[in-house]
Parts: sequence; structure tokens; C-alpha cells
Amino acid sequence: MPNKKHTLLLIDDKPENLMALSSILDLPDREIISCLSGNEALQILLKKKVSLILVDVQMPDMDGYEFVEIIKSHPDTAFIPTIFVTAISNEQKYLSKAYDLGAIDFLSKPLNTEITRKKVESFLKIWDYDQELKKLNETLAQKNEELEQFAHIIAHDLKTPLGNIQTLINLIEEDHILELDGEVSELFDMVKTSSKSMSKLIEDLLYYSKNVQNNEGEEEVNIGVALDDVLKLINPAANVEIEKVNLDHTILFQPLAFHQIVSNILSNAIKYNDKELKKIKISFDQENSTFSIKDNGPGIDAKYHTKIFEMFQTLGRSSNGESSTGIGLNLVKKLVERNNVIIDVNNNADMGCEFVISNIEMS
Repeated sequence: MPNKKHTLLLIDDKPENLMALSSILDLPDREIISCLSGNEALQILLKKKVSLILVDVQMPDMDGYEFVEIIKSHPDTAFIPTIFVTAISNEQKYLSKAYDLGAIDFLSKPLNTEITRKKVESFLKIWDYDQELKKLNETLAQKNEELEQFAHIIAHDLKTPLGNIQTLINLIEEDHILELDGEVSELFDMVKTSSKSMSKLIEDLLYYSKNVQNNEGEEEVNIGVALDDVLKLINPAANVEIEKVNLDHTILFQPLAFHQIVSNILSNAIKYNDKELKKIKISFDQENSTFSIKDNGPGIDAKYHTKIFEMFQTLGRSSNGESSTGIGLNLVKKLVERNNVIIDVNNNADMGCEFVISNIEMS
């Protein structure tokens, strides 16, 4: 007996209609379930995974419209493609009502056998594609979670031996255990620089793995207050000029996520700014629901506007020679996606660049 690839649920209060529709659609790889009422069909949906529903509109007790409204309101059944089958007029008002409720198509009686078969076949193919996409997304999510856990374990395991190396370096330097000069001194400086870079990478990996697993809910966040908290931690130098525009607004956001996003973008705007006077404008556009951080630095080439959000992607060193681990903006991207907003990078007309977060929900 062949495996049943699809389960079709047919609903009509007239047995002869169910028999006729079943004969049109029956194939060896399909399971056909016929129901004489919407209530009976709802009981089936509690127990069976259904690929497609074909429901008559005119039925006693619960008509087709009411039935579809119920299943579309429940997360376990809302995604099931549904076709209305009816003998009533196919006027626009009836079609509109069907589509507004979430139906994917509308078949008029008497049914055209070939059209009915072709439409059902097409929608079942779409169902197959959708199921494959869901499996791929689930696999990808699992792989991402495994990668994040792996990064945390590796970073944690590397932290202790690296700490020991840095302690030895400090002892050598402070107590003059070795007399270093010339080429040996340069090599020693390289060791110090490399250990600092590795330490920063490990700290970033640990922070990344902690934050991507943090799923606290959205709360009311005052933009101005949150920015002031970030600035206290960053403590910009005297040559950093911060302009605040229209920030006294409250948005719905994960507080820690918003803090980290602003902190990362603002820190980069300062770190990679090559101007003697570093000018940064932070503003909120209430009409367009956008938050932006704009700087007067060297800017970012348009070809890198997408790449900078990828893991371990860097654009070189800052103006003072400090390098990046390429983790911060990837974390920003994840936090942005978790809060259902969008982040873009624009080059300014004069100089520098602008990070814009859009689709922000006001509280």
C-alpha cells in the first residue's frame, strides 16, 4: 500500500457532493477525509495533519465562512491552505469575503473536473515547497544555536590559558625579567598586541553567545534616557561632539538589545572616525519611525554595506590602529531582527555614514 503523501479534508453537508468531489481528487498518494459539517471537520483537525481543505460555503449550523474564520484564528491550523467550494454567485463581494478570511481560492459549482484537479495539484505543490522551507529553517535555526553554543564553549575554554599568558607578559614587562631591546623588543610588542586582540575576540564571542540567547520581552524604552546610559559607559573624549535631536520619545523594544545596538554603533562611529573633531548626530524621526546615528568619519564603501553585518567581517583598523573582531555588528543584526525592525547603512552626501533603524514601534 503506497504511503499517503497528502491528506485532503472535504467538507459539505450533502453526501453526494462529497462523493463527487472525492472521486475527482482521489489518488493513491492522497488520503481523502469527508465531513458533513464544520464541527466534524474541527474534530478531525485536532487529530490529523491536513495539507488542503475544500469547504462548502452554504451549510447549516456553521457555514464555510464561519469554519474558515475559526481555523485561521488558531496557530495550529491557520497555515492550512483552504479553498471555498460553492454554488452561490461568484460576484466580487463573495470572492472578497473569501479572500479576506484567508482562503486561497474559490471554486464554483458545478465543478469543472480538470480545473479542480489542476488547482488542487498546484496548491499541494505549494504546500510541499512550504514544508521543505520550514524544515530548512528549522535545520538552520538548530545549526545556529549549535554554533552559538560552540562559540561560547570555545571562548570560555580559551579564556583561562590566555589569561595566564597575559599575566606572564605583564610580569616580564613590569619586573624586567628579560632585558629586551631591538628586534626582540619588537617581537615582544607583537606578542602583547596579539594577546590583546585574542582577549578582545574571546570577550566578544562570550558576549555574543550570551546576548543571542537572551530573549527578554519588549518594554517601553525612552530613547533619550537609554542613550544617556550608553554615553556614561562609553565616556566619549573631549574631541567627540554628540548632537541629540528629538530623542524624548518612548518606543517598544527589548531594553538590553536597544542598549547594545546603540552602544556598538556609537562606539564604532567614534573608534573609526579619522577626523580631529569627531561629530556624531543621533536623531529620531517620529513621522517615519526611524532612529539614526550619523557620523563625519571616512564612511563605508557601498559594496560593504551588507557584508559588515556578517560574522567576522572587518574593514581593517581604526584611526588609532585598533582592530575589530567582526562580531559586534553581526550581534547588532541579530538583535535588530529579534525586535522586528530593519537596519540600513547610508553614505552621507558630504562625508561619513549613517546607520538607520526603521520600522520602530512607538509605545
